[in-house]
Amino acid sequence: MPDSLLRTSRSSVKPVLSVVICTYNRAPLLDRVLDSLCRQTLPLRDFEVVIINDGSIDDTEAVSASYASKLPLRYIYQRNAGLASAKNHGLFASRGDVVLFLDDDDIAGEALLEEHVKTHAAFPADNYAVLGYTALAQDISDNPLMHFITEVGCFLFSYPSLKHGDILDYTYFWGGRSSCKRSLLLEFGVFNPVFRFGAEDIELGYRLAKQGLRVVYNEHAVSHTIRKIDFDGFCHRLERQGASNYVFSQLHPEPEIQHWSEVADSERNWSMLGGHYRAIVKSARHLDSMANLKLASGLNLDEGMRNLLYRAYWAAFKACKIKGIMKKKAAFAMLTEHK
Repeated sequence: MPDSLLRTSRSSVKPVLSVVICTYNRAPLLDRVLDSLCRQTLPLRDFEVVIINDGSIDDTEAVSASYASKLPLRYIYQRNAGLASAKNHGLFASRGDVVLFLDDDDIAGEALLEEHVKTHAAFPADNYAVLGYTALAQDISDNPLMHFITEVGCFLFSYPSLKHGDILDYTYFWGGRSSCKRSLLLEFGVFNPVFRFGAEDIELGYRLAKQGLRVVYNEHAVSHTIRKIDFDGFCHRLERQGASNYVFSQLHPEPEIQHWSEVADSERNWSMLGGHYRAIVKSARHLDSMANLKLASGLNLDEGMRNLLYRAYWAAFKACKIKGIMKKKAAFAMLTEHK
């Protein structure tokens, strides 16, 4: 984006809140996210949008430029370095007292920013962060996989057990839907750039917990995820998550992190699952395909079919995460041998 656009889109008034969006090759989705920020109940003078382009080769820059006259927006390009690095870049570039990390595939409800600001005003101490509620966009809400990973198995989000106003621990410091005081991060720690994807948020939350981090859940701070993930894409995501979980476990050997990361029992679980991994994933993929074909034909999934599908999803996704853990563990062992 030309420097002139950067200058004209930046207000001289310090904002209350900075929205940091880290993005990589999702220009069409980013367009919808930025459009949703144009309709916020929080006045434009009270927030800024900081876009960190993490090495995209699509139209991310052009999409960002198209909103320079509509939003108090700043656009920054960096060579691809991963999510944690991009978040840190956005943090250092932001000016608001509160920083909200918003995913590039989540559109903001009209009151999203106002609700985050209101909750921080009610909990002004630096150690309080805010978790908002992310739902599925209407056009993907009926997809059985998306429903399972958000409402049943909770592999993506884990909201069903939460109540509005809950005060939560660091394991709810979820990236893409959480905000915190900028001063807290600048004083006590930022994201560890070793994490290119996954666990960067909880690992930082764990370090901040030593400074008293608490997370307030506000169900009225609503966003909607608009990207449908297919079966193989989610399996790949969970392998990457498993790898990041292993790195997390090596940085923090405490028992609670070994448990949270699922590394503690990974060898035993893989000894039972590893020999059947391909069959487990193949079976779940087949059932997922059958379910989508039925729905595309206008047929409903009966309870028996849905329960069978969910059991298959559960087995496959747990196996994928454990596989990711074991692959990263093997890679670490190989590096150690060669030192």
